[in-house]
Order: sequence, then C-alpha cells, then structure tokens
Amino acid sequence: MSEDLIQQYRVIHGREAYGNTSVKNLPYLLPLLDDLKPASIIDFGCGQSTLADELQRATGARIARYDPAIPKYSVRPEGKFDLLVNVDVLEHVPEDELEPIIADMAALARNAIIIVDMGPAVLILPDGRNAHVTQQNEEWWKQRLGTHFPYLEPIRVRSRRRAAFKTWKTREARPLRHFLIFLKAEIIYRLRKITGRR
Repeated sequence: MSEDLIQQYRVIHGREAYGNTSVKNLPYLLPLLDDLKPASIIDFGCGQSTLADELQRATGARIARYDPAIPKYSVRPEGKFDLLVNVDVLEHVPEDELEPIIADMAALARNAIIIVDMGPAVLILPDGRNAHVTQQNEEWWKQRLGTHFPYLEPIRVRSRRRAAFKTWKTREARPLRHFLIFLKAEIIYRLRKITGRR
C-alpha cells in the first residue's frame, strides 16, 4: 500500500476508533476455527486489533497482528502461521497495489479467511476518495484472490455486501457443534450490542 494512503489511515486511526466492524463476523468465524483448530493466527490488516483480541479469547491460539497504518502493529511478523484472517481490508487497497499484498498474505499462512466489503464506505479519506478505493463484485475478488489461493470456498458472513472465502476444505462435518458455537457467539454479540459493551 502506498505510503500516502498509509499516512491517511494513520490520521484517521489517530482521531477515531475506525475499523472495528470485523467483530460482527465472529459468530461466523468461530465454527470455521473449530474445524481448522489453528495454533497460530495472524490478523493481517488488524486495525485497532478488536478482532484479534476476540480471536485470542475464543481460541487460545498464538495471535500476531499486522497493520501498516497502526504504528504499534506496523512491523510485519516473520514466519508461517496456521491461519491468516483478513476482514474488511483489501477494499482499502488500490487495484494496482493488490497483487503484492495478496501474494504476501498467501506467503504468511497455510490457510486463510478473507472477507471483502464490495460496496462504498461511509468514510471519505482526507484526499477526498471513498475509503473503499477498490469496489468489485464477488466473482472479481474470487479471480483476483485465486491467483495465490488455489482453493477458495465461499463462506457465510453477516452482510451479503461482502465477498467471503476460506481456503481449505472442511475437515470434519460437525453441523450441530458448529451451530452451537455460532449460537453462543451470536448471543454474546447481540448482548454486547444491546448493552453497548465491546
């Protein structure tokens, strides 16, 4: 991502809690993590790290955080992780800068969950552009991601406006267990929303 765009996001993150919507998808993510059972997870484009904190609490996995727009997470972790989580990030990257970022994501982890918002953002960048500088449909994202992730399976998430994929085949079908994991996380999410707690 260009240094100019990173600086714009540093300004935004410095003045407001931007980029915390990813936790809305936690009830959908936890059954997938139960299937995969990752010992290590990297939240690539973690923002203010709300989702990473929730994943840590829910799974006990070793969590790494990376986001070039957040100074304390701006150093890219080394090594290979069991899972990369990338939620509502790639739409913030200009099309002509996507290729090396997707390649880097694929190099960092054995498996990935990638969720991309396909529509415009409410936020306008300081330079006047919509914060979602790349707005494309699900098929476009599947083709773009498919150059580095050979297996992409669509997954369900909270909003139909998002293209969402996992990169592994389900290991063991456990519909009842996964439904109960989803239900518990959904109840907690709704209670937090009602009470205003994070």
